[in-house]
Amino acid sequence: MKLITARNLFRDTIKELYPINETDFYFKMILSSLLEIDPIAIALDPNLILKPDQQKKLKSLMVDLLSEKPLQYLLGVINFRSVEIRVNPLVLIPRPETEELVEWILEDFSQLNQELHLIDLGTGSGCIAIALKKEQPLFNVHALDLDQAILNLVSLNADANKQEINCIQGDINALEKLELGFEVIVSNPPYITPKEKDKIKKNVLGFEPHQALFVPQDDPLLFYRNILLFAAQNLKSKGKIYFEINPLFETEMESLIFSFDSYTITKRMDIFGKIRMLRLEKV
Repeated sequence: MKLITARNLFRDTIKELYPINETDFYFKMILSSLLEIDPIAIALDPNLILKPDQQKKLKSLMVDLLSEKPLQYLLGVINFRSVEIRVNPLVLIPRPETEELVEWILEDFSQLNQELHLIDLGTGSGCIAIALKKEQPLFNVHALDLDQAILNLVSLNADANKQEINCIQGDINALEKLELGFEVIVSNPPYITPKEKDKIKKNVLGFEPHQALFVPQDDPLLFYRNILLFAAQNLKSKGKIYFEINPLFETEMESLIFSFDSYTITKRMDIFGKIRMLRLEKV
């Protein structure tokens, strides 16, 4: 089978599930991560003949994709800014919006000239923590998550990207015993309410970890409240907190924040035009 034929077969197979631009992006990911072919070959060498084992892998992958299992889990790896992150069903697949959150932090600390302590609360795959450490070496980065198996994945990802991250096993909802001083706190905690389930695609709802997605219907700001309680004791003077949030609760978030220490709040939209990120600066 020629490469261009394989590309067209891939398009036809999953065209009912994904738009053409997403399909082609996925195919390029498959080429580089699974078939070990440079994606530029589609343009430069479309008549390249795929080996039998490459054809077998591609066909098997297409069967899995038709069940709507996320490609990132099938490949086991995703590129997140400057780092390559391994993922599995224990952790969320990193989103472009989260890359924007990292970009905002790096912008704010681009002129950093001394070491600062930063903690990523609910780190998951470690994508935020590792990308921040790689792109701003003066960050002394700590990454917290509840599950040791998840932290093992973070350590694996940190080692693969040659970055030093301090992993901490802990619960965002029970941070009382964690007494450390930080200049920066960042978190992308669970923030989807159960009533929003009917708006979530099957490839997310059916495969990604619900404990990393959902909050109780009656307490959608649970994690943010406990992070702010932690910050009250552990965020240093003039420190900053960066949150990824549910746009549906923007107003409620503001009220919650103002019930704590004095913060100035800056909002930022994501690529879809929704208020997705907040920066809190401790006065």
